[in-house]
Amino acid sequence: MYVFAINGSPRGRRSNTDRILQPFLEGARAAGAETETVYLANLKINPCLGCFTCWTKTPGVCVHKDDMTGLLPKIRQADVVVYATPLYVFTVSGLMKDFMDRHLPNLDPHIVQRGEHYLHLPRYNDGPPYQKVVLISNCGFPERHHFSALVETFRRFTDNPDTELAATILCAGGELLAQDALRESLQWYPDAARRAGEELVRYGHILPETQIILDTPLAEPEVYANIANLWWDSQIGPRAQAPSEGKLPSARSQAQDDSGVRVQPEDSLSPPIALPVGDLGQGPRTCREAILGMAAVFNPAAAGDLYADIQFVVTGDEPGNYVLRIRDRRCTAHEGTVSRPTMTIHTPADVWLKIARNELSGQAAYVKGLYRVEGDFSLLLRFGNLFSGPEGPSPPSEPVAVPPEEETVQRGPIRIPGMAWLTLAFIPWIVHWATMDIPGLGLWVSLGVPLLLGALIWGYRRLFARPTWMETGTPVYFALAGLATFLGNRFFADYGGVLGYLALAGIWLGTLAAERPLTAEYSKWSYPPALWKHPVFLRTNAIITTAWGWVYLLMAVLALAGHAQPEQALLWTVVRNLLLVPAFAFTAWFQKWYPARG
Repeated sequence: MYVFAINGSPRGRRSNTDRILQPFLEGARAAGAETETVYLANLKINPCLGCFTCWTKTPGVCVHKDDMTGLLPKIRQADVVVYATPLYVFTVSGLMKDFMDRHLPNLDPHIVQRGEHYLHLPRYNDGPPYQKVVLISNCGFPERHHFSALVETFRRFTDNPDTELAATILCAGGELLAQDALRESLQWYPDAARRAGEELVRYGHILPETQIILDTPLAEPEVYANIANLWWDSQIGPRAQAPSEGKLPSARSQAQDDSGVRVQPEDSLSPPIALPVGDLGQGPRTCREAILGMAAVFNPAAAGDLYADIQFVVTGDEPGNYVLRIRDRRCTAHEGTVSRPTMTIHTPADVWLKIARNELSGQAAYVKGLYRVEGDFSLLLRFGNLFSGPEGPSPPSEPVAVPPEEETVQRGPIRIPGMAWLTLAFIPWIVHWATMDIPGLGLWVSLGVPLLLGALIWGYRRLFARPTWMETGTPVYFALAGLATFLGNRFFADYGGVLGYLALAGIWLGTLAAERPLTAEYSKWSYPPALWKHPVFLRTNAIITTAWGWVYLLMAVLALAGHAQPEQALLWTVVRNLLLVPAFAFTAWFQKWYPARG
């Protein structure tokens, strides 16, 4: 398969468009395709004159002698043509528009009915009989609806029997992909683009679960708008900025009355609290230490004549209110509130503590919506300089990490995908099933070894993450079974198979009442956190979890039938295990079919 890609951004290889295009092409190559990229910014392509010479006097040959001449055959001969363009005035860039207008020599001027519409016939037949088109675009707006006119253009552009608009990758707020501080936390997007390229080559389309990821916003619109507006203000300069209605007053104006005299609003503050830098040398232990300790690493040189009150409203495990007061190149830390803060930071305690410990990028956390800001947002962007002392907590800046919940799967020495953990969680059960009927081994092997393995898995997950119901229920079951056996109860010895399947059914079906069904706790690691609460994701996993819960219930019934008819025990065992075949087939099919339907 030959994939021909056109980058229509004036920035060329430095563009955000290329940050999406190149991973897509990497995936296509991984699936065996040959790819080629041309950058229109590096080529000379004149605008179409509308003279129709290529249709009349010199059929198939344009009057312009420029780089388009060599591109026309490539367009015809490609199996897949990728149009990658930034969004300019709700459509393609000017470079891309000139390129598309110059397709005319590849068409015959006669208008004939093809399918439902009257169209031009292709002039040449030297390419594949059917061509797929992929549209890749990014824009500076934070919402996807801005792409609607662009998508409609390409629907019309490909509306003929020989062409299909096979995929669209539309990234709102694409400028975030260029930010070094966010690159690691947004890596899920180019990774999804890479999978999309591979899937298009292998299957002819992007799989629904990958498309859902590509349609996920990089940031909340309000968050993106705040970041973008502050950046534009920094580029425009104060003299060129027009006053905007509803703009927040400056830090200085908030602390002055109408005569220009500074006033002290009514506050409810403790006396200044000083935490020695040495006490925090190993990093703050609590969120309170993290915030109050910021005064110890204040940089007077970066403050200038800044006059500000920074209010922290902390929720979660360590709720509290704190204020950093900046006056005359000094910063003092207080507990309490002020009536007119320059900026207010609303944050869960664990989030700010991770930021202070450099375990989480402050900028990445803000983009992810892990905390929010009211008031003078520009002050937040100065934190890296204002609190840049040599020791103690260091607020938001360069270190990049992933959101807290996303961290847990990566911690610890064992780095395996989420679904592989589900396989590991079944190992104690596999050992139990394999040893329970072997003569001479005894129940202590078939129960003791699974208990040990289950406890090890639970302990590891508890140390580095959060055990799932499956990982918790497994050692609990085998501990109860072992205790009952030790006390002389023969129930587990006689009906261990039945009880085991009932326990699994209870564990799986019980998670339907939890925050996420059991399979979602494992499959979520293949998706960005923004999708973990997506209704389609949750419903898909709820149905799969329910199906497996009922499979285990049915297996318990079949195991009980083996006890009732011991002469047919082998037959019931075979039937019971054969149930796994349609269960696995259903899972593989449903997880692709339902997201597309839902």
